[in-house]
Amino acid sequence: MSAKKAIFVLMMVLCAATFIQAQSKGTIVYTILQDGIKIDPETGEYPDMPVIYLLRNEGYDVITFYNDSLSGAEQATWDTLTNANLIILGRSTPSVDYGSHKEAWNGLTTPILCLEMWAVRNNRLNWVNSTNIPGYADTDSVYNAVITEPDDPVFEGLDTSALVPWMTAPVDVMGTTDAGNGLVLARMAVTEYVLFVRFDPDFEFYEGSGDYPAGHRTLIGNGRDVSGAAPFNYYMFTEQSEKVFLAEVARMVALGGGSSVKDRGNAAGTPDFVLSQNYPNPFNPTTTIPFELQKRSHVRLTLSNILGEEIGVMADGEFGAGRHEIALDAGNLAAGVYFYKIETEQYTAMKKLAVVK
Repeated sequence: MSAKKAIFVLMMVLCAATFIQAQSKGTIVYTILQDGIKIDPETGEYPDMPVIYLLRNEGYDVITFYNDSLSGAEQATWDTLTNANLIILGRSTPSVDYGSHKEAWNGLTTPILCLEMWAVRNNRLNWVNSTNIPGYADTDSVYNAVITEPDDPVFEGLDTSALVPWMTAPVDVMGTTDAGNGLVLARMAVTEYVLFVRFDPDFEFYEGSGDYPAGHRTLIGNGRDVSGAAPFNYYMFTEQSEKVFLAEVARMVALGGGSSVKDRGNAAGTPDFVLSQNYPNPFNPTTTIPFELQKRSHVRLTLSNILGEEIGVMADGEFGAGRHEIALDAGNLAAGVYFYKIETEQYTAMKKLAVVK
């Protein structure tokens, strides 16, 4: 092979590698029980894999993960979770493990999408004030949803004026009509049980719960969560709800992952602040940026464009220990993605925000 041809081939390989890398839509950590017990006899694979394959086919990098003792996890585990764009709680993982480490999971600033209804009960992660999980086992049925927020972008392309086919039986659902401070986007048509709920950061899940999400949270019900043996029926999306699921995944990935975790003690390397996701997000024209300091610090909070160029300083001064909120008015900004960064004497963190017009 001539030198020119070799250089050309090398350039093509590098270009191809760059192109493949550029196609990744983000990194998702997907919790899956990898103990060899829950294996689908028809496929020989873990029963969560159909959802993981769906996400990978959509262009996401998916890391399978499980830790039943998150509170005492090593730094590498925290790095995996906090550097991800999104965490999805799969259906095969035992809900009791989430409840035993509730504060650690709820303290993650990385967005979390939960598919496992049992994990969000008030005796587990405590997102919803109920322990009731009815099962619907009629295998010939398709259960419909009423879309309660039809203008939300995740429903684009769906006829939300009529009932939307949401899941095929058998499935489990969250047996309550009350999602507390969560925003209900879809309900089961017959019972009005909640199917699709979002929780904003730093707002109590429901009045009196005493638990708060440090990052964005979403609950979507579409499968048989209680099943510990085949047939598992973990993947019961309809064509319509699968599109909604993928749209919600894209929305949460766009919100960005977290760089710090609440309530992790004073381990070496733990930041002296928590930078939370702005709310609302996306927004027009105003939003709020919350942060929490463990001690009095000099804080510089800046806004940058997608090129990394600083375009504004929102705060530059001394702040006492505790929670603070900075208002941002983006009325003079064009629609698009921007970055806000907090800097103290020792640590720096950055998150994305989206301006819509």
